[in-house]
Amino acid sequence: MTHKFNPDLADQLLREERRTWHDPERVLKPLRLETCMALADIGCGPGWFTLEAARRMPPGARVYGIDIQPEMLDRLRARTKDAGLTNVEAVLAEEEDEYPIPTESVDAALIVDVYHEVDPATLFLNEVRRILKPGGRCLVVDWRPEPTPLGPRPERRVHPEDVRAEFEAAGFTLLETPDVGPYHYGLLFAKGSS
Repeated sequence: MTHKFNPDLADQLLREERRTWHDPERVLKPLRLETCMALADIGCGPGWFTLEAARRMPPGARVYGIDIQPEMLDRLRARTKDAGLTNVEAVLAEEEDEYPIPTESVDAALIVDVYHEVDPATLFLNEVRRILKPGGRCLVVDWRPEPTPLGPRPERRVHPEDVRAEFEAAGFTLLETPDVGPYHYGLLFAKGSS
Protein backbone atom coordinates (compact mmCIF):
# COMPACT_ATOMS: atom_id res chain seq x y z
CA MET A 1 0.00 0.00 0.00
CA THR A 2 1.47 3.34 -1.02
CA HIS A 3 1.18 6.40 1.18
CA LYS A 4 -1.29 9.11 0.12
CA PHE A 5 -1.14 12.69 1.33
CA ASN A 6 -3.98 13.50 3.71
CA PRO A 7 -6.26 16.10 2.03
CA ASP A 8 -7.11 17.52 5.47
CA LEU A 9 -3.54 18.86 5.50
CA ALA A 10 -3.87 20.71 2.18
CA ASP A 11 -3.16 24.06 3.84
CA GLN A 12 0.38 22.84 4.52
CA LEU A 13 0.89 22.66 0.77
CA LEU A 14 -0.08 26.30 0.34
CA ARG A 15 2.03 28.01 3.01
CA GLU A 16 4.02 30.89 1.57
CA GLU A 17 7.28 29.72 3.20
CA ARG A 18 7.13 26.77 0.81
CA ARG A 19 8.61 29.10 -1.81
CA THR A 20 11.96 28.92 0.00
CA TRP A 21 12.32 25.24 -0.85
CA HIS A 22 9.71 24.65 -3.62
CA ASP A 23 9.91 27.79 -5.71
CA PRO A 24 7.52 27.56 -8.68
CA GLU A 25 9.78 29.73 -10.86
CA ARG A 26 12.69 27.34 -10.37
CA VAL A 27 10.63 24.15 -10.70
CA LEU A 28 8.60 25.18 -13.74
CA LYS A 29 11.50 26.68 -15.76
CA PRO A 30 12.70 23.38 -17.38
CA LEU A 31 9.23 22.80 -18.88
CA ARG A 32 9.48 25.95 -21.06
CA LEU A 33 5.85 26.80 -20.42
CA GLU A 34 5.99 29.75 -22.80
CA THR A 35 5.97 27.15 -25.61
CA CYS A 36 3.23 24.91 -24.14
CA MET A 37 -0.41 24.93 -25.10
CA ALA A 38 -1.36 22.16 -22.66
CA LEU A 39 0.20 21.04 -19.38
CA ALA A 40 -0.83 18.20 -17.09
CA ASP A 41 -0.02 18.78 -13.41
CA ILE A 42 -0.33 15.19 -12.19
CA GLY A 43 -1.06 14.91 -8.49
CA CYS A 44 -1.72 18.65 -8.37
CA GLY A 45 -3.24 18.74 -4.88
CA PRO A 46 -4.69 22.20 -4.15
CA GLY A 47 -2.71 23.68 -7.05
CA TRP A 48 0.56 25.11 -5.72
CA PHE A 49 2.18 24.67 -9.14
CA THR A 50 -1.02 24.52 -11.21
CA LEU A 51 -1.96 28.16 -10.77
CA GLU A 52 1.61 29.35 -11.19
CA ALA A 53 1.87 27.39 -14.44
CA ALA A 54 -1.45 28.75 -15.69
CA ARG A 55 -0.13 32.31 -15.27
CA ARG A 56 3.02 31.55 -17.29
CA MET A 57 1.48 29.88 -20.33
CA PRO A 58 0.52 31.55 -23.62
CA PRO A 59 -2.98 32.85 -24.31
CA GLY A 60 -5.35 30.00 -25.14
CA ALA A 61 -3.24 27.41 -23.30
CA ARG A 62 -4.78 24.98 -20.80
CA VAL A 63 -3.57 23.43 -17.56
CA TYR A 64 -5.08 20.16 -16.41
CA GLY A 65 -4.84 19.81 -12.64
CA ILE A 66 -5.11 16.05 -12.10
CA ASP A 67 -5.64 14.44 -8.71
CA ILE A 68 -7.25 11.31 -7.25
CA GLN A 69 -8.67 13.16 -4.24
CA PRO A 70 -11.88 15.17 -4.82
CA GLU A 71 -11.14 17.36 -1.79
CA MET A 72 -7.90 18.55 -3.37
CA LEU A 73 -9.69 19.38 -6.61
CA ASP A 74 -12.35 21.34 -4.70
CA ARG A 75 -9.56 23.48 -3.25
CA LEU A 76 -8.00 23.85 -6.71
CA ARG A 77 -11.31 25.02 -8.20
CA ALA A 78 -11.83 27.57 -5.40
CA ARG A 79 -8.29 28.91 -5.72
CA THR A 80 -8.60 29.09 -9.53
CA LYS A 81 -11.81 31.08 -9.21
CA ASP A 82 -10.33 33.40 -6.57
CA ALA A 83 -7.33 34.03 -8.82
CA GLY A 84 -9.57 34.86 -11.79
CA LEU A 85 -7.94 32.20 -13.96
CA THR A 86 -9.97 30.60 -16.74
CA ASN A 87 -7.37 28.24 -18.23
CA VAL A 88 -7.32 25.60 -15.46
CA GLU A 89 -9.37 22.42 -15.59
CA ALA A 90 -9.64 20.22 -12.49
CA VAL A 91 -9.55 16.54 -13.48
CA LEU A 92 -10.48 13.70 -11.15
CA ALA A 93 -8.40 10.60 -11.88
CA GLU A 94 -8.83 7.01 -10.80
CA GLU A 95 -5.64 5.15 -9.92
CA GLU A 96 -6.35 2.19 -12.18
CA ASP A 97 -8.05 3.94 -15.08
CA GLU A 98 -7.24 6.30 -17.93
CA TYR A 99 -7.20 10.02 -17.24
CA PRO A 100 -10.11 11.79 -18.94
CA ILE A 101 -7.65 13.63 -21.19
CA PRO A 102 -7.24 12.94 -24.92
CA THR A 103 -4.29 10.88 -26.15
CA GLU A 104 -1.21 12.90 -27.17
CA SER A 105 -2.86 16.18 -26.21
CA VAL A 106 -0.41 17.75 -23.74
CA ASP A 107 2.98 19.30 -24.41
CA ALA A 108 4.29 18.84 -20.89
CA ALA A 109 3.61 16.96 -17.67
CA LEU A 110 4.62 17.89 -14.15
CA ILE A 111 4.85 15.29 -11.38
CA VAL A 112 5.87 16.87 -8.06
CA ASP A 113 6.07 14.97 -4.75
CA VAL A 114 3.90 12.23 -6.22
CA TYR A 115 6.23 9.54 -7.48
CA HIS A 116 6.89 8.15 -4.01
CA GLU A 117 3.09 7.73 -3.66
CA VAL A 118 2.45 5.71 -6.82
CA ASP A 119 3.15 2.20 -7.96
CA PRO A 120 4.76 2.57 -11.40
CA ALA A 121 3.71 -0.99 -12.19
CA THR A 122 0.13 0.33 -12.43
CA LEU A 123 -1.15 2.39 -15.33
CA PHE A 124 0.60 5.51 -14.03
CA LEU A 125 3.56 5.65 -16.44
CA ASN A 126 1.45 4.41 -19.33
CA GLU A 127 -1.00 7.26 -18.73
CA VAL A 128 1.74 9.85 -18.60
CA ARG A 129 3.06 8.49 -21.89
CA ARG A 130 -0.42 8.30 -23.45
CA ILE A 131 -1.41 11.92 -22.81
CA LEU A 132 1.96 13.43 -23.83
CA LYS A 133 2.60 14.42 -27.43
CA PRO A 134 5.65 12.81 -29.08
CA GLY A 135 8.67 14.70 -27.82
CA GLY A 136 6.63 16.08 -24.92
CA ARG A 137 8.49 16.92 -21.72
CA CYS A 138 7.85 15.37 -18.33
CA LEU A 139 9.44 16.77 -15.18
CA VAL A 140 9.55 14.52 -12.13
CA VAL A 141 10.38 16.28 -8.87
CA ASP A 142 10.55 14.23 -5.70
CA TRP A 143 12.23 14.08 -2.33
CA ARG A 144 15.92 13.24 -2.21
CA PRO A 145 16.46 9.76 -0.72
CA GLU A 146 18.07 11.11 2.43
CA PRO A 147 16.86 12.75 5.63
CA THR A 148 15.63 16.32 5.11
CA PRO A 149 13.90 18.76 7.49
CA LEU A 150 10.62 18.22 5.60
CA GLY A 151 8.97 15.45 3.65
CA PRO A 152 8.14 11.77 4.07
CA ARG A 153 10.32 9.35 5.97
CA PRO A 154 13.43 8.38 3.95
CA GLU A 155 12.26 4.77 3.55
CA ARG A 156 9.20 6.02 1.63
CA ARG A 157 11.28 7.96 -0.89
CA VAL A 158 12.25 6.76 -4.36
CA HIS A 159 15.84 6.96 -5.54
CA PRO A 160 16.23 9.05 -8.72
CA GLU A 161 18.05 6.21 -10.48
CA ASP A 162 14.99 4.00 -9.95
CA VAL A 163 12.72 6.69 -11.40
CA ARG A 164 15.05 7.07 -14.36
CA ALA A 165 15.08 3.31 -15.02
CA GLU A 166 11.29 3.10 -14.86
CA PHE A 167 10.79 6.06 -17.20
CA GLU A 168 13.39 4.82 -19.67
CA ALA A 169 11.73 1.38 -19.68
CA ALA A 170 8.47 3.17 -20.53
CA GLY A 171 10.00 4.86 -23.58
CA PHE A 172 11.26 8.16 -22.18
CA THR A 173 14.70 9.75 -22.58
CA LEU A 174 16.36 11.69 -19.78
CA LEU A 175 17.17 15.22 -21.00
CA GLU A 176 18.60 16.81 -17.88
CA THR A 177 18.61 16.84 -14.09
CA PRO A 178 17.64 20.43 -13.24
CA ASP A 179 18.28 21.95 -9.84
CA VAL A 180 14.80 22.21 -8.30
CA GLY A 181 15.64 23.08 -4.71
CA PRO A 182 17.43 21.94 -1.57
CA TYR A 183 15.34 18.88 -0.64
CA HIS A 184 14.35 17.50 -4.05
CA TYR A 185 15.81 16.07 -7.23
CA GLY A 186 14.54 16.86 -10.69
CA LEU A 187 14.48 14.59 -13.71
CA LEU A 188 13.38 16.04 -17.04
CA PHE A 189 12.34 13.44 -19.61
CA ALA A 190 11.14 13.56 -23.20
CA LYS A 191 8.65 11.10 -24.58
CA GLY A 192 10.02 9.03 -27.44
CA SER A 193 8.12 8.57 -30.68
CA SER A 194 5.04 6.37 -30.46
